[in-house]
Amino acid sequence: MDHLRLCTHVPGCGGCTLQQIPYSDQLLQKQAEVEKIFSPLLVSQIIPCQNPWHYRNKMEFSFSQNLAGDRFLGLILRSSRGKVFNLQECFISPPWFSEALQRVRKWWEESGLPAFHFRKGEGCLRTLTLREGRRTGDRLAMLTVSGDPRFALKRAHLDSFVAALGDPSMSIFLRVQQAIKGSPTQFFEMHLSGPTHIHEQLFLQGKALTFKISPTSFFQPNTEQAEVLYNKAFEIAAVSSCQTIYDLYCGTATLGMAFAPMAEKVLAIELNPHAVFDARMNAELNQIKNIEIICGDVGKVLSQMTLTPDLAIVDPPRVGLDATALTALLQLQPKRILYISCNPATQAQNIAQLTGYRVLRLQPVDQFPHTPHIENIALLEKNLP
Repeated sequence: MDHLRLCTHVPGCGGCTLQQIPYSDQLLQKQAEVEKIFSPLLVSQIIPCQNPWHYRNKMEFSFSQNLAGDRFLGLILRSSRGKVFNLQECFISPPWFSEALQRVRKWWEESGLPAFHFRKGEGCLRTLTLREGRRTGDRLAMLTVSGDPRFALKRAHLDSFVAALGDPSMSIFLRVQQAIKGSPTQFFEMHLSGPTHIHEQLFLQGKALTFKISPTSFFQPNTEQAEVLYNKAFEIAAVSSCQTIYDLYCGTATLGMAFAPMAEKVLAIELNPHAVFDARMNAELNQIKNIEIICGDVGKVLSQMTLTPDLAIVDPPRVGLDATALTALLQLQPKRILYISCNPATQAQNIAQLTGYRVLRLQPVDQFPHTPHIENIALLEKNLP
């Protein structure tokens, strides 16, 4: 577990900032950070990642060019204000990601297409996203380009991009990012080749759940450790049977579907329409009939609810709960709140704002070895009158 496998890009790469530190010491650092954030509350011992190498099922790589026209495709250098370097290897992602990156880099050099320049707002190629189903072996690649018609790709470019990846079974997509000054950024997806989804499996509470995942839908980036995280969340929540569960910021409704057998009704809310589409498909795929998935802003949807849930599952983005969602939760007064967070600092701020609740359990889980990120589970219970 402590054996160091420093890649050639450490410590310059901004992806792994802790890889030079023994894994056991990384865990001690993360444990100390969560304890400091939640002091004086008791924090359970952090759960380590069983395999801290090649664990990510998704990576996004950037295209960049300098003034001399040199091309770079990879991750962003640490403390560089967006400077990209040519990535050759990555020990936190599957080896085929690096191989695909080299293929796309060669295609780019032959195509002559310009990288998108953020300051000038000109150019074409923005990012390359790679994903895989860890349990299924499914693979996906998505090329994101500028929506500026002056730099539009021709059909020959798209055909050669698909050919360069060299895998007819891979799901391949083009995403156009249209950014017009004074208007919201819009995204348009085009399916180029292979299946329209990848599949993944999670084993939760002894049951296998199957998921169809669209190219832009959120899914936990560490499949194996997501199982550890979610199964620990079940254990901490200790739900045997209840009437209503809310699954907020549900993504593809993984937790909502896993908790469904324990409830009469699960209400799941998610803003991303692609994730909602996948969630509804996955509920049908797994024959879960007592879950309703609503597309909308969590705070706005919650503020229209009147039914008090027995349990509210909250798994927000890094910024935590916004004011509307916090107010709505306090008005609904769920009996218990299971708060899962990828940012313990904003989680602690939100918990302090959830007046009338006491913390029963704090459980950190290391989902992202060699990075400073920490996942934390908090169980809150409404104070007795």
